[in-house]
Amino acid sequence: MNIRNTMVMLVALFTVAGCGGGGSAASSAQVPLAPATPAPTVTLTFSQSKVSLGTSSTFTWSSTNATSCTASGAWSGVQAISGTSPQTPTASGANAYTLTCTGAGGTANQTATLTVPIPVLKSSYENKAVAGETIGAQKLPSEVVAGNAVAFADFFQDGIYSMVTHSLEYNAQDASTVNKLGHIHFWKNVSGTWVDNTAKLLTNNVGCLHPRKAVVADFNGDGKPDVFIACHGFDASPFPGESPIVLLSQPDGSYKNSIVPVTCFCHSASAADVNGDGYTDVLVTDNMVAGKPFFLINNKDGTFTQDLTRLPADTRFKPIFTAEMIDFGHVGKYDVFLGGHEQDPSASWLSTILPNDGNGNFVSTARVTLPSMQGYGFPTDIMYKAGTIYLARTIDLPTNFYRGAAIQKIAYPSLASQSMYQHTTQYPSGSLWINWIIANGGNIVTLDSAYGISLPQ
Repeated sequence: MNIRNTMVMLVALFTVAGCGGGGSAASSAQVPLAPATPAPTVTLTFSQSKVSLGTSSTFTWSSTNATSCTASGAWSGVQAISGTSPQTPTASGANAYTLTCTGAGGTANQTATLTVPIPVLKSSYENKAVAGETIGAQKLPSEVVAGNAVAFADFFQDGIYSMVTHSLEYNAQDASTVNKLGHIHFWKNVSGTWVDNTAKLLTNNVGCLHPRKAVVADFNGDGKPDVFIACHGFDASPFPGESPIVLLSQPDGSYKNSIVPVTCFCHSASAADVNGDGYTDVLVTDNMVAGKPFFLINNKDGTFTQDLTRLPADTRFKPIFTAEMIDFGHVGKYDVFLGGHEQDPSASWLSTILPNDGNGNFVSTARVTLPSMQGYGFPTDIMYKAGTIYLARTIDLPTNFYRGAAIQKIAYPSLASQSMYQHTTQYPSGSLWINWIIANGGNIVTLDSAYGISLPQ
């Protein structure tokens, strides 16, 4: 090896060493990073996530890395960065409690929800009236036009109204369909659309043959809505009748489908505590089997015993098809309204209020006969609002039965009467009469929005 080659190799070796991983102290120095400021955290919990209206749940919250917190939603104001507070909601629904906390590291927020189910009121009429004022006319499933049975309550216990219906699937002109029972459905309102959620609440949804009316009350005393469905069976001679149905809420949130062990031509029903024992009873109409309206007295567990003694003897074998229990006197006792065929020449019953005698009997008190409305002799539904009675009516003469609709306004107790509405042609639903009316926003409207009726009170 000559001197030139040796020098080249030495230069190469020194160059590699200078570029190596060790390097000089100056080239390997790191500038230390400033420690990050931690962001706030927020934690919210309720001792109970669901409470009844007027009941408290303890709200606990805490935050870290925060210097101030502000509440919004169902509560408000500046809050400590941690604490506890009893919360007593004043309205039903899914009440959202939000806490936003701020610190040097930024802002964080969390939301906790306290659900308050809609309470069940003391009578089925009150439950219907309050639901009507709250939700107004609804686009109902087509089965309601045929089966008529529909009611609203917080069946899913989520703080909003849901719906129960019962289909009619047999044909009264075809005796071979006598065993074709209808079906019960529970519906949730999802963004303004009714969605069938029956499977979440009811395992057996087979109903009766001919449903007529569904009413809501708390029959088993658990604070949740139950449903009584009045059924009258095959709608042709000899009108054998059938058993009503009761849907009772269960501890797990589901419903038990039970048959009430009485046979009746139950065309209508209304529920309230008639005997003062704290449990809701049921009034039904039955002009065929029992031959008169009667009460089903609650056995304090959602089962019932028939009582034929509380109504006057002259209700027997009269064409009475509509019933409601309403506290007309505002005294905490429910009176009885009975309506039927007023102008049928073969039989008649004038619309009548039977006052409560204070002990849940209606035999001895002075009855009030309401004015009739020419041509529309059958009241199908009643609303009572601010001293005024509103009757939905249809034609009851044999030649035009159920072929027309009217709404009558009656001042109470003066009984001054006027016709608010009359209609004799077919509605878009195909119906020629209206079944249910409600009061909503200062108007009397049909429960089914398809009828498009809204009349100033």
